[in-house]
Amino acid sequence: MKKIFFLAAFGLLLAGKTSAQVLPPDFLCVRGDTLFWTPAVNSCGPFVSYEIWASQSPGGPFVLQATVTDQSQHFFPFINPSGEQWYFYLLSNHNCLGQLPVPSDTLDNRPPVVSPIESVTVEGGQTVVTWYPSPSPEVVGYVVYRQTDIGVVPIDTVFNGLSFTDPDAEPNTAPVSYFVNALDPCGNTSIFDAKHTSIFLEGEVIPCNQSVLLKWNRYDGWVNPIAEQQVWVGLNGGALAAVADAGGTASSFEVEDLQDEATYCFELRAVEEATGVVSKSNQICLTVDVVQPPLGMLLENVSVTSNNEVELTWQWDALAELTQYQVLRSTQNSAYQPIATQPISPPLMAVNNYIDNASGATGGKVFYKIETRDVCDSVRVSNYGSTIFLMAESIPGNINQLNWTAFDIENADVISYAIHKTSGGVDSEISTQGPAIITYADNYDPTNLNDAQACYYVVAKSQITTQNGEVLLRESHSNTACVEQSARIYAPNAFVPEGINTEFRPLIVLGDIASYELKVYDRYGQEVFRTDNPDEGWDGRKDGRNLAQGVYTYTIQLKQDNGKIQLKKGHVTLIR
Repeated sequence: MKKIFFLAAFGLLLAGKTSAQVLPPDFLCVRGDTLFWTPAVNSCGPFVSYEIWASQSPGGPFVLQATVTDQSQHFFPFINPSGEQWYFYLLSNHNCLGQLPVPSDTLDNRPPVVSPIESVTVEGGQTVVTWYPSPSPEVVGYVVYRQTDIGVVPIDTVFNGLSFTDPDAEPNTAPVSYFVNALDPCGNTSIFDAKHTSIFLEGEVIPCNQSVLLKWNRYDGWVNPIAEQQVWVGLNGGALAAVADAGGTASSFEVEDLQDEATYCFELRAVEEATGVVSKSNQICLTVDVVQPPLGMLLENVSVTSNNEVELTWQWDALAELTQYQVLRSTQNSAYQPIATQPISPPLMAVNNYIDNASGATGGKVFYKIETRDVCDSVRVSNYGSTIFLMAESIPGNINQLNWTAFDIENADVISYAIHKTSGGVDSEISTQGPAIITYADNYDPTNLNDAQACYYVVAKSQITTQNGEVLLRESHSNTACVEQSARIYAPNAFVPEGINTEFRPLIVLGDIASYELKVYDRYGQEVFRTDNPDEGWDGRKDGRNLAQGVYTYTIQLKQDNGKIQLKKGHVTLIR
């Protein structure tokens, strides 16, 4: 019911100010077409009557409907058999010379106009209801209703103010819904307007996502749409701050990248479009136990042992919740295959090793990666690393030629290559080459029996930078490659059994002999001597008798330990 001051009938009041006025009754309300009021105090002259003016339009014209001459009568039953809407105001008629009566508020015969709820919000664990004032002038208070399991019940009446804090609601366990009705002195209340329901926020820790999933019911009751739904977060007791807008239509949001074992508090704030009115949810606090992914995993070295096995060394986050790791191997840096699967039990070691004793490191370059799996079944793969493959061969000119594949570990850099040689049981570093050099020629002494079989390996000195910026210096060994020199056969062209050189025995220099055979033939092609002992020579006899002086033919066939076969033919002169 709007407050209307109808002054059209009082032209004199509009024409200018008067020195005195006759005050109207205090028009309280209209209940069932009965008008109620309390009298005003006017001492300017004797009471004459109360006048009731009425119209079916709030803008008039108003017509005098009745005059009440009993000053003690404070009500008037208006006859309205058809139940139509009427508008009323009252005048006090006193015999006051030169003073004009002032009209009361204009009221209608309808209940008070609704007082729309502004918001239902949660503050300090309690719901706070605020509303807009009813425009009806007769309103003296507001009845607050809450929806319960047994229905909608009044919980309080507010006579001063436009808000109410509900001490008995439980907004931390469920949404809470409210109505507010305007109340006049006659007990009339406005009709029920739209129900408003608080936001109830819940949260669930998703350990494998390192996140908390927030869920809520969207605020219900505003005329305008929800413009924003702000997610507010506080860490370890700190102040809450807005971190995201979930959008006006969402009812869930995932807060990610959370710290393990930290305490987070969450709150959702909905903002009404056009008005900017805010409704807060309940606040929840969770200590999160999340599965953190490994902060770093680094294959830092791949090195071949003296037994031509491959040793892998890697680092991973010792705080990660890993359940197993796999060693992956490849010969082409693609299509890696697992060669070992190992379970992991806490506590984790920061630095780890694995020996591959079936690597095939002597047959070519071999690549490796480390793959981990955590309790969330998430897989993480390290950088790759490969062996250094060394090849060695003897070439003409008394040279052992060495060639090797470049040091190759992802994210690492080679500093230098050191070439090592093992000869006669002695290991020595024979040369150091720069990072771009992957070949070396070793000149050996053919008269040095220790060089008959020489073995080599290469050591790459490198540096690799971890994710935290630490620079690691590492050494990676190649496979060991051995070079067996070809055996050299020296045979004399004559011998004198009765002289100084009493037998024909070839000299074999270098090389390890696996098998040996010497045959001697006369000029008719008849075999006169045979032996498989390189230390045994021919003394010029056959079956214990001396053979005649002359030229004889021989063949020598030997097989070295490396499988190489040599055949030598020639002539020797027997002198007597």
